[in-house]
Amino acid sequence: MTLNAIQPRLDDVIAGRQTLELDILDDEGQACGVLRPLTRADLDDDDIIRKLTEWRNQNMANFLSHFVATPERTRRWMSEVLFKTPGQLLFLVCADGQVVGHFGFKDLSRDEVLLDNAMRGERLGHPKLFVYAGRRLVAWLLREAAVRRVHAYVMTENVASVMMNKQIGFTGWLRHPLIKRVKNGETRWEMGASDESSPDERYCFRLVIEQPE
Repeated sequence: MTLNAIQPRLDDVIAGRQTLELDILDDEGQACGVLRPLTRADLDDDDIIRKLTEWRNQNMANFLSHFVATPERTRRWMSEVLFKTPGQLLFLVCADGQVVGHFGFKDLSRDEVLLDNAMRGERLGHPKLFVYAGRRLVAWLLREAAVRRVHAYVMTENVASVMMNKQIGFTGWLRHPLIKRVKNGETRWEMGASDESSPDERYCFRLVIEQPE
């Protein structure tokens, strides 16, 4: 299924006209959580907005852009960026009846997609919950979006995320330098070519999972 074919479905999910829930299964095939997309109805959920904001601030170092999040800014980002950008969806990760984090994708095209925004905000549920959530999301993208490649990026110093992505099944591990840019008081790290060096000695890995032949 191409982006043009799947985008109306994503739009319907975001608007609440269609439901989408992905069961998260452990190694024994037992359900240990659920992936549920953020929708426009969540704009009115102050608890969800608060959690997203707090988790973003607590994990700022693991993002390419650094700024202090506020509930207003989070709500505006959801409304004006997340819900209006084609080929993008962010799932809440739920376990034990609680929202414990999120995991999503963006830049969905005909052949590939970027797995993005994995964050465990609460230490609830199965210890490998986000490994299983990542595998479930990758499998869904390979099947439903019919992409050939799923990419991801991870900071080289983020050991927990490196281990998680290895267990999800990512390969490649091509190292790229990160170049620091500061504009209007906000810091953003831009990725350079793999054969370049980082002036700040900060790097990230570019990962891939490919559709089996």
